[in-house]
Amino acid sequence: MVLAMRAAVALALALMLPTTLAWGQDRDRPASDSFHVSWEPETDSVTPRIEGRVHNDSLFRVTDVRLQVEGLDADGRPVGRTFAWALGDIGPGGETSFVVETIPGAVTYRIAVVSFDLVSLGQAP
Repeated sequence: MVLAMRAAVALALALMLPTTLAWGQDRDRPASDSFHVSWEPETDSVTPRIEGRVHNDSLFRVTDVRLQVEGLDADGRPVGRTFAWALGDIGPGGETSFVVETIPGAVTYRIAVVSFDLVSLGQAP
């Protein structure tokens, strides 16, 4: 009787494990187009910098948002690249800021979210 019960528990656990793993793999994550980045030159700084905002259009709270900042010349060719971190968590529908030094020779910038960590599924403010 005890042996049959252990076998039944083992079988139940074996059947639950693939279901749990499949559920974890199917969870949605924000797509890269869920973030919108805007920026402008910072005018009151001794060191030339740009300041920007990252807006989160997803249904998720995210953190550790990393931005790739690519400086472009007048012909749209890359002249340099750096990375920046957005400040703090960004809730659903929320936004935060970032600041980064300008790239020598750049007249404009292409800035994109390249990575982030998912905190939770949240509710829009």
